[in-house]
Amino acid sequence: MSGSKSTKNKPSQDEMATKNKGKEVPNEDSPNSAILMALQEQEERFAKKVKLAVREVMEEVLSGEIQTLKNMIESSNSAINELRQDFTRQAELGKALQGRMDSMNANMRSAKQELNMHQQEIINLRDKIVEMEDRSQRCNIRLVGLPESAEGENAVQFLQENLPKWIPSFQVGGKIEIQRAHRIYGGRDKANRPRTLIFRLLRYQDRERILNGARAPQSEIIHGSSKLLFFPDFSNETALKRRSFDSVRRKLADRGLRPFLIYPATLKVKFNGTLHHFKNAEDAGKFLLELDHAPLSTPATPSISASSLPSGCDDQENPSFGISESS
Repeated sequence: MSGSKSTKNKPSQDEMATKNKGKEVPNEDSPNSAILMALQEQEERFAKKVKLAVREVMEEVLSGEIQTLKNMIESSNSAINELRQDFTRQAELGKALQGRMDSMNANMRSAKQELNMHQQEIINLRDKIVEMEDRSQRCNIRLVGLPESAEGENAVQFLQENLPKWIPSFQVGGKIEIQRAHRIYGGRDKANRPRTLIFRLLRYQDRERILNGARAPQSEIIHGSSKLLFFPDFSNETALKRRSFDSVRRKLADRGLRPFLIYPATLKVKFNGTLHHFKNAEDAGKFLLELDHAPLSTPATPSISASSLPSGCDDQENPSFGISESS
């Protein structure tokens, strides 16, 4: 048994030959391996040198560009900071301007309110002046149609002698007291009509008697061959306002209505039992157009023709001011 164990533990000749052969091969290739290793080391060193050289070259080439980019970035940052500061200044300036604009708008609103108030005050003052002028002339009468020079050298005496002939109510009583009388100034018109004679009465009651007598039905005052018309004396503003109703009043008279003018310039007309008041001729014109499509009832008051309608008719509700003149 011991022999068999020694046989098993002892390697065979083939195994020994194989081992010896494997050991001999490296010995024969050992110089090539060293060369390869040296080449690998040299290649690695060369690669490192190349990388280092490339890096140095790249840094050398790009360093200027990089510096330029850095400078540009710094310049851009500086410009951005300046723009930011300018933005801030502009924003502050905008706030200041907005404040000024708000203040100016407030001042403008206040000025506009004051202007409107002053305009209204001017209108009120003008109306008061017109009313004062009308009241200062409330005893005046305008005589239209009297031929030139018919009154002679003394117009007051001429009127005192002829008014009782023209107005029957003055035939009883004393002499009419007239303060002054004169023709209106200015040249003759193109129609060669005689100038208006204005005379001022001492008493307002006499003025009303003359106007009422001249306005009485069937009362046509003739002097010689001339037809005379009597009108109250108004300021120019009031006369123009009242004169603006002339056309529409004549058209209303043609329809059988009897329009009246209330002081200062309000047209009153009664239609189908209803009183209508108009502050301007435009509204009265619209009413006239509506009448063209409405049935007309028989008027309660006597109708007047457009040819006999003077430039104004007064309303007895306000006897202080009445007929206006359009000559």
